[in-house]
Amino acid sequence: MSEKKISSGIVIGLIIIITLLHYTTGSVGWPLHDFYRRLYYLPIIIAAFRFRMKGGFFASLAVVLLYSPHMLFYFGRINLEVLNQLFEAGMFVVVGMITGILVEGDYRKRMLLEMKISELADMENYTHNVLDSIDSGILSIDSNNKITTINKKAINLFETSENAMNFLGNAELQLMAEEVLKGKRMSYSREYMYNTGEKVVDLFVLLHPLRNIDGIIEGAVVVIRDITGLKQLQEQLRRSEGLSAIGQMASSVAHEIRNPLGIIKTISQTIGRDIKDTELKEGLTIINDEINRANKVIKELLDFAKPYSYMIERLSIRELLSEVVNIVSRSQDRNLYHISLTAPEDYCIEGDIDKLKQAFLNIILNGLQAMKNGGNLSIALSSDANGLAAIDFKDDGEGISKEIQKKIFDPFYTTKAAGTGLGLSITYRIVEEHRGKIEIESEVNQGTTIKVLLPICIEA
Repeated sequence: MSEKKISSGIVIGLIIIITLLHYTTGSVGWPLHDFYRRLYYLPIIIAAFRFRMKGGFFASLAVVLLYSPHMLFYFGRINLEVLNQLFEAGMFVVVGMITGILVEGDYRKRMLLEMKISELADMENYTHNVLDSIDSGILSIDSNNKITTINKKAINLFETSENAMNFLGNAELQLMAEEVLKGKRMSYSREYMYNTGEKVVDLFVLLHPLRNIDGIIEGAVVVIRDITGLKQLQEQLRRSEGLSAIGQMASSVAHEIRNPLGIIKTISQTIGRDIKDTELKEGLTIINDEINRANKVIKELLDFAKPYSYMIERLSIRELLSEVVNIVSRSQDRNLYHISLTAPEDYCIEGDIDKLKQAFLNIILNGLQAMKNGGNLSIALSSDANGLAAIDFKDDGEGISKEIQKKIFDPFYTTKAAGTGLGLSITYRIVEEHRGKIEIESEVNQGTTIKVLLPICIEA
């Protein structure tokens, strides 16, 4: 039962009970009638407080209508005493109306206040929703460098307010924040590296003063943007431009070197047929071997530099990986290396089967060479959150330092004594020209994972 029904029942019950007391009390009990009459104020006031002006009016009117006939029954005629009692009964209506009006005014003020509070709550929720929808971390700090507001992106980035405070506790950031809070600087921006515990991300931090309605600085707004992806895109662009420039140069240099080498090789072979001296023959053999090695490098340079006409076709990535694994497994010592392929699901991709095979072979061979004493190389096929086929090549090798990781796909960069430094550069270009991406994760003495991402075929 609702509160209004209970209140109505109490008011009606009190009026009926008090009225019955009047009609059942004899004429000799006039002091009791005075007492009962004053009891009428109780249901009138209750009705006014519970139902406001309407409640006070109708309760007092009901009292007057029920009480007035009793005056005629009691006195038997209209005289001054009856008029006096009826006038007091009229006061019931006045009291009910005045109390109801006062309660009504208070109720309207309360409703207006609740409406304003609701509007403020809605505005606050809307502001929070806007802040949480921004793809940048937003924090506000007070004059004591304490965080007062933090949005969802910042929480996702730092996980806790304590981590955010630790980040803002950077000595340089604190110094700049103080200058912004004191109005010495209008803004401050800087790039920082932040270790999340799982990886290192690049952050762009921007500070602005936070002013109140009077223009007084009360704190600062800190905007934090994760620019790791942007940095990677910039690095990819830099590498692509470098590959293009080096490719053009390599093509010219390779042609210029190949002709003299051919002449030297022909002459050495001709001389070798007529010479009987053993030491001289060994020297000519070394010359021929070095010329062959140089020609191999030149061939790789030309393969790297020349534009390639890709034979694009739809192919099964699982079948392609299985074929590559079989090729490598037959050519390697199975007692020294173990290569495994995990591909619970297959994906269709569009590409040049020979070039992709070359790219995967380069990655696998590099992984095997990194495991000088043997080990396991695992290949896992899956899909990522962006709908790309993801191939992870993980080895148990010696790992790669952060400094070398930045250069590993650069042409001619190698840590191997007999390497040319073009294998992974060619692999990078092949993956890029298939509209894919290649990423590396490695820790020294903990192995390396190279991830290749390729677009999955769009169903017709």
